[in-house]
Amino acid sequence: MAKENSYEVEYMYDESADILGFKVTRDFTYHETIELDEGLLLDFDEDNVPTALEIHDASKRLNVPKNNLNELIFFNMKVIVDAKSISINAIIGVLIHNKENKHELESFTSNHYNIPNIETNLVTI
Repeated sequence: MAKENSYEVEYMYDESADILGFKVTRDFTYHETIELDEGLLLDFDEDNVPTALEIHDASKRLNVPKNNLNELIFFNMKVIVDAKSISINAIIGVLIHNKENKHELESFTSNHYNIPNIETNLVTI
């Protein structure tokens, strides 16, 4: 049976490095980072709960102009960990020319880190 949680996140965007990051707002103790894909990093705390996502080359990966990543409308990401894999499905809302645009980001990797089963949502409120 998977443990299920939902956590509020805050985001930051470094336009010069083109790195978009999301981090839970609750206190946690960092444990490890897993690279889902090149330049797509997912952090876990000491309780094996996802706590942060870092997207390198964010404007290219999401096909969004850099300046539009400074003010996101929303972020909602589901993380599913099972015995075989770690997967994410993220929806990122960006305002472009005063129109809401939704961009989806999906990725997964093998769970050779022995992270226990969990389903977690990371969201902006």
